[in-house]
Amino acid sequence: LYSKLFPRKSWAMPEEFYPVDLTPELESQVRSAVSQTVEAWKPKENDLKPTSLEAAEQIVEQGRLTELDAEERLSLACEKAPTDDEVILVLREAYKSLAAHYKQITDLEKEEVRALGGLLVLGTERHESRRIDNQLRGRCARQGDPGATRFFLSLNDTIFRIFGGDNIKKMMSMMSLSQPDDVPLESGLLSNSLEEAQKKVENYFYSVRKNVFEYDDVMDTQRKIVYGLRRRALLDPDEDIRATMMEFSDRNMEDFATGHINASKPVNEWLLEKLAENVKVYCSLLDHVTPEKLKQVAGSGGPAGAAAVTAYLQEEGQKAFYRKLEMIEGAGPGLTAMVTRQVLLMQLDTFWQQHLKNMDFMKTGMTLRAYGQKNPLTEYKLEGYQVFLKMMSKIRRNGLYNVFLFQPRKLTPMSRDRVKEMVPNREARRRQVKEIKESEAYKLEKEARGVTIDKGAAARSMNLARLSLNVRQVLEAREGLGELALASFSELKDTFARSGLLTLGDQLVWAQACSEFELLEDELHGEVYIGLVGRMEPQAAKAPPETELEDMDNERFEERQREAQKLFESAQQDPNFVQTLAAFSEQPELFLKELKAASQEQGWTREDVKKMKETYAMMGINLEVMLQEMRASADVLPAAQRELVDYMQQMLTDPDSVLGENAKDTKSEKVDA
Repeated sequence: LYSKLFPRKSWAMPEEFYPVDLTPELESQVRSAVSQTVEAWKPKENDLKPTSLEAAEQIVEQGRLTELDAEERLSLACEKAPTDDEVILVLREAYKSLAAHYKQITDLEKEEVRALGGLLVLGTERHESRRIDNQLRGRCARQGDPGATRFFLSLNDTIFRIFGGDNIKKMMSMMSLSQPDDVPLESGLLSNSLEEAQKKVENYFYSVRKNVFEYDDVMDTQRKIVYGLRRRALLDPDEDIRATMMEFSDRNMEDFATGHINASKPVNEWLLEKLAENVKVYCSLLDHVTPEKLKQVAGSGGPAGAAAVTAYLQEEGQKAFYRKLEMIEGAGPGLTAMVTRQVLLMQLDTFWQQHLKNMDFMKTGMTLRAYGQKNPLTEYKLEGYQVFLKMMSKIRRNGLYNVFLFQPRKLTPMSRDRVKEMVPNREARRRQVKEIKESEAYKLEKEARGVTIDKGAAARSMNLARLSLNVRQVLEAREGLGELALASFSELKDTFARSGLLTLGDQLVWAQACSEFELLEDELHGEVYIGLVGRMEPQAAKAPPETELEDMDNERFEERQREAQKLFESAQQDPNFVQTLAAFSEQPELFLKELKAASQEQGWTREDVKKMKETYAMMGINLEVMLQEMRASADVLPAAQRELVDYMQQMLTDPDSVLGENAKDTKSEKVDA
């Protein structure tokens, strides 16, 4: 059974392991049970690949059978627990038959062992823990069976040498004067000494574990607080996250006021100038907070004045935070919540990791406090608490500080004219590719990262189609995590290189030809981004572009798109498909001949041409844009390829002139998109 469920591992057992051979009837029953189990337990689709978040969740739910799962199910089959599972019942019957068959031999062997006195366990050393010795003793006699245990020790064993081994050795040497050297010594005094030594060792390790637990209990309390805050940052709704950040703002302003104001001193001695300066550094939107204004708010000073300054700073901090949120939200709906979550999580993770290192370092020197008549654990708790407070203060302050510093990038959609401006002509792109391939850096990177070597037009077409699927999976995964469905060209640099797109011009031409993607530009930083059409905002999605697929139901289109992608992935494994694709790529006139023959024999209509465009669109390729780009560079194309481009472009723009007037009445079901 295991050999069929997990064929990669060897589960063969030696023949002498089994007490007796099986009868033909019993062997047939076991094989039948194994076949039914394998059929029921083995996953039906072994080559599932997650093309979306929903597909990944489906694979996780279906799951692959692991060895632990199989062992758990087999354990249930070998027990007597009630079950309605037919497979478990079949295995249980096979197990009962095997057990009854083997029991005839094992019962005879059991009686033979009992007649010899049972199992004898010999120990060559005593463990530091009595529990381990008792477990070893329990192996010799199970469920009332006969057996015995015997330990042979040496006075040079570790446990004797640590706990008074010299004294015991002298005493035993006096007792052994009248005994030959090959006769073992037995003494109750020796056994008692060993028991005492084991108790001392157990007490020592207990105190060590207790000490470790007490120190870890300090970190456990802090860990609960930090993890609770992190869980809130991940799961709380947007309004609660905003309320948490507002609470941080109030605490920060209170810390600012406490650090610069001493209520027991007169107002003239308060560090109001320094306070105003630090507040402006903390938030540039608080430039209207001046020493004069703070002095005016403080009034006559004292605790009331300090409280008034604190309340004033808290109010201004909340106003500044709301203004900043409005600025961020203006750059994109839902961007505020995303930014606050990401900033808070980043600060929590960074400072918590550093805090763990600081606490470990502090714990290493705490034992030295005992020389000063201080309890190291108490000192660790006190100092750890102060360090934890400072860490939480840094998280609050840096969290708000980074939100105030955040400046959303302005991404503008790239028009076709803008893309043409950034794309050099074909000859220039070829020179760039040649220079890149001849560079030493490219050769080293190709060896390190496995950049695909050019293997002809067929391989390039396969790589580009696979690239479309990979980029879509990345963007959908980000969208499933609540992030923007965007990726920069810098992030996808290695992915582009493995598909043969080495220059920015080639990458832009490919992205523009894919109808499912949209290009955006960050003019300030000179970066280009790629995203899914109409799905690049976290909450409010843009309206889909006007295409000929508008009348198609979205669900139906996505279902057909997934089918087309799966069909393409399976086609890549077909050598006939790859061979045909290679022939069409090397001989465009052959593809044109087959296309004309298929359209005439099957009586293509306008509807069939539309289905062809839909099929290309489902694979992420805008056929019209691709042909326009090729037509623009027609001067460098071979004659056969130019003829193919002209024919397909005419078919898309005016199908009747290509397909003929008689094709109008032909049913569209003849061609399967």
